Amino acid sequence: MNLQSACNQKSSTCLSIHFSLADLTKTGTGLANSVSDPKIINNLKRIAEHILEPVQQHFKKRLIILSGYRSPAVSKAVNGSDRSQHSHGEAVDFTVPGHTVVEVANWIESNLVFDQLILEHFLPNSPNSGWVYCSYSQANRRNVLTKFKGSKIYHPGLLINPPQK
Repeated sequence: MNLQSACNQKSSTCLSIHFSLADLTKTGTGLANSVSDPKIINNLKRIAEHILEPVQQHFKKRLIILSGYRSPAVSKAVNGSDRSQHSHGEAVDFTVPGHTVVEVANWIESNLVFDQLILEHFLPNSPNSGWVYCSYSQANRRNVLTKFKGSKIYHPGLLINPPQK
């Protein structure tokens, strides 16, 4: 298992042993996505320590972070909500190589404290589709949802098939 610390880099701000500020602010939009607000950085530290580190330790794989903090411009570019927890540094989207998003989400639901856990953009019969959205905040609600790809509906619970109408 090679889980070398992202914080070995002198130019990187460490959020936890394996996750840096750069890990949780990268974006594929091409837009600037830096953060200097200490409250947001503290939120990112909490999500790295309470969500990402335990998941990485359990699955013994380097996580693929798809989205963490989103600046207002990045949030707008990805059609994100103005109220998104990403904007406050409280949410992260990720996958774990070699493991299905359902497997990862089920483990989080059974083992961690979180605010929201969403199986997002999942396709039935496509176990490697989508990603895990997980948030961590001051008042963790343990809200668990599934949003299937192509739908705008958030269904309660972790589902592998849409509910029958």
